[in-house]
Amino acid sequence: MSLRDVILHNFWLKLFSIALATVIWLAIHYSIHDEANSLTPAYILVPVSVKIAGGDTRVFRITPDEVVVTAVGKDPALFQPAQKEIQVSLDLTNFTGTNISSQKLRVDAPPDIIVLQIQPTTVDVQQVAQ
Repeated sequence: MSLRDVILHNFWLKLFSIALATVIWLAIHYSIHDEANSLTPAYILVPVSVKIAGGDTRVFRITPDEVVVTAVGKDPALFQPAQKEIQVSLDLTNFTGTNISSQKLRVDAPPDIIVLQIQPTTVDVQQVAQ
């Protein structure tokens, strides 16, 4: 079978298949592109919660005690209940220092919210009482 026969055999069916594949590809491409552009960033002020070991009676001073979380979601209305669900925590179960030290924060958010940034990423911790 020659190259000409390969191309021209069922030519209209092949042309229709290519056109249909192009239309499907364009629909998926622009759907993904529009979805990425529809994400609206929000800046949410979240208090820092402290996790300590059970029975630990030490008192800590956290500076700052609130951080700004930059998050995105498809619908800004999602952020109203999500503000309560976004948690910034500081694990001090193994903290042994008494002087001021810088500790890294951890962010937990619902699956439909994407956390882009937390500012600041660390807080200063100081033990003030035993």
